[in-house]
Amino acid sequence: MPFVDWLKNLFSKNKTENSEIVEMPSSEIVSTEMMAFPKQNIQELINEEEEFPYWLSNEDALRDEGVIFGLSDTKPEEKLKIIDSIFQKKASGLKQKREELSERIGELNLFMEKQNEEIIAIDQKSKLAIEQEAKEENLLRVAVGLLLSIGMCAGNYFLIDEGLKNSFLESHNWIAWGVFLTGMFSLYNPVAVIHNDAKLTWKRLLEEFGMPLAASIFVFVQVYEAVPLYKSLAFLLFTFFAFMISGKILLGSIARLKYELRALNQNLNIKENKKKVNTDWQAKKDEINSEIEKIRVEKWKILPDLNEIEAQMAKINAEKEAIVNVFMSEYNLAKNYKQKLNSSQIKNIIGE
Repeated sequence: MPFVDWLKNLFSKNKTENSEIVEMPSSEIVSTEMMAFPKQNIQELINEEEEFPYWLSNEDALRDEGVIFGLSDTKPEEKLKIIDSIFQKKASGLKQKREELSERIGELNLFMEKQNEEIIAIDQKSKLAIEQEAKEENLLRVAVGLLLSIGMCAGNYFLIDEGLKNSFLESHNWIAWGVFLTGMFSLYNPVAVIHNDAKLTWKRLLEEFGMPLAASIFVFVQVYEAVPLYKSLAFLLFTFFAFMISGKILLGSIARLKYELRALNQNLNIKENKKKVNTDWQAKKDEINSEIEKIRVEKWKILPDLNEIEAQMAKINAEKEAIVNVFMSEYNLAKNYKQKLNSSQIKNIIGE
């Protein structure tokens, strides 16, 4: 038997061994019939338009290509790139569809995350509303105190006006207003001296007692000529303490009323929020959960297609790897036997 024929038979024997390892389904490397997909649109994504070269679609031709490359010392990278590009093109539709489905799933996951965050926010708001206690409020008491302080101030004004009638017959009303407002000057201090723990200075005492005392003495002087001394002194003391106390009560009640109204509004909001926990907010949570469930259903519809695409891509990749393995096994085998052949024998093999 000629050496060349012996070498060919040797390679043919190796072909049989390699074919058992690779488990080729037939002599055709790439089958034109793919497994039927449950959904036609997935099958249409596989690019079958471009026909494979003969050396790639036929196992014997592929093995011959490996032998020729191995004996001619040609680097296999070029052939491998061609194989890779062909299968990349075949799977291009699947890759594009996979990217679209993956992007859609990412959008759905992001939307579900936002919806879950909104549910968490509602739960936190509900927990805060349940735990929040109503503030103590004394709106009625403060309102009554405000009315009483207004009455005290009005009574003090009329008392001053009555005391000034004898001295100022024509303009006693306006003068009474002036004296009244002057005596009330100390009411601009938010805290009375008797309730303040800070150290008193003569300036503070003068500011606190100066104007009320001056106004009371002015009224005392005007009524001294018309009424007995004891009545004049009673006039002095009453107007002085009325200036000192009624003004404080008036402004204090106004400030307190503002606080009580704010507390009342907060309590109403707390009460309303407690009702919303099991009504509006619960309905909102149910609506969001319904939306999340719809998103899950849509996601579940996408996942089978995505898994099927992944399976088909894995199958295409396995076909490519099988072809590469056959080609490289013949290439390495020929390269190893090359040193046992002379140049003439190599040319005869390659030429054939």
